[in-house]
Amino acid sequence: MARKTGTKMPLATYVVHAKGANRVSYLSVEKISEAFDKASAPVVGSLCLIVREGDEELGSGEYLIGLAITRGVAGIASGTLRATLSPILRLGSPVELGALRDQGAVVPLPQHFYARRIDSPTASALLDLLSETDPSVGPWLDSVFREPRVFDDEVQQARVEARDAVQLAAQVADIPLPADAFSEPPSSADMETLLDTVLNAGYERDLEEELLPLDLQRFDGKLIANQRAASLTVFEDRTGRRKLLVMSVNKKPIEEELGVDLLYWDQVHDAFTFVQYKRLERAESSDGTHEWVYRRKGEIEKQLDLMPKGSEIPKKAADWRAFDTPFWFKFVRGDAGRKLDGQTLKGMYVPADWMRLAMTDSTFKVGPRGGFRVTYQNTKYLGRGPFAQLISRGFVGTAGARSEAFREVIATHGADRELIIAIKSDWQHDTEPEPEADSPDPSATTLPF
Repeated sequence: MARKTGTKMPLATYVVHAKGANRVSYLSVEKISEAFDKASAPVVGSLCLIVREGDEELGSGEYLIGLAITRGVAGIASGTLRATLSPILRLGSPVELGALRDQGAVVPLPQHFYARRIDSPTASALLDLLSETDPSVGPWLDSVFREPRVFDDEVQQARVEARDAVQLAAQVADIPLPADAFSEPPSSADMETLLDTVLNAGYERDLEEELLPLDLQRFDGKLIANQRAASLTVFEDRTGRRKLLVMSVNKKPIEEELGVDLLYWDQVHDAFTFVQYKRLERAESSDGTHEWVYRRKGEIEKQLDLMPKGSEIPKKAADWRAFDTPFWFKFVRGDAGRKLDGQTLKGMYVPADWMRLAMTDSTFKVGPRGGFRVTYQNTKYLGRGPFAQLISRGFVGTAGARSEAFREVIATHGADRELIIAIKSDWQHDTEPEPEADSPDPSATTLPF
């Protein structure tokens, strides 16, 4: 597959004899950090051709094994810089440099710590050659160098939140995402075909209609084991063992009855965890600065009324949870969609049970004249890392009979409203531990005197 016409050429192209090349070859890492002599370092935004020496598996010689973008450069010592290379595209098959020379593409092999810049005609010819021999090269170059499609703020925010949900799932399941997992959809152009136009319009419309569309069809062939719908995806670990199901339930019976946007099913611990996203807005604070706040008290009350509050008494150690509730809120900044910079979406994961208590006292009465405000300063919350750990280690979510009951909901893709209502009603009440078979009647117990 040749490169698409119109794809911009990189700012500069370098050949890098990377120390971390083995990690690219054998671990498929998405990022490496390399040290360079200050006078021979790649510049930010440049394309790097990653090469390495052969070994027993590859054979003798030098090999081109992947492409990467220079994302950042910083000083680490006198005369030395460190460059971050990400994302990385690992070639389907390493290409021996001698074979490229035979086809007229001369790729030098610099020493470690030195990046060798190649001229634009040579780089263009080399990329065309690689695109013809490796079908992944052309689309990858197009995804990282083309002009991104521009959406309005509401749609951009939805895209950031969808990406955030996917990144959390990958972190919980310990699954590396592919380099092009969050590549921008193509921008409209004069050369855009009718099919491209229809697909792009449909993509944008889907984002407008759902807060968390989870555009997971991009992972097809990479991470998805069984994609039952565009909004329901199963992640697997490296061994192929099914580990985590992620489902967008916005504007579906599950959301309407339970008040959540997203659910995670950790199949290792058989635990369902439910998340409701809320957007913080910028507001003036009492000291004249600004802060990010949530002021819609009625909306929080509505969502809490939908979320069952009963707790389940565990009957075995595997069913013990650190939190009584499997329901959580995630508060995120409402301007996150304005900069899709690839960084983790910061926010607050707050358990529903804590929110219920805080709503009944003066915790959130911190606005002007005692107005309602949820802020970073007055909220007990977890960040992404601790929350992911709690899910992956079975500290949160449903357990026992409640997980068993909710599996029936998943079997119907969450469309059986009556079943959801029945489960919700059952979850409203605390469970009672069953009496042990031979336990004596407490009323008949005699005192030892």
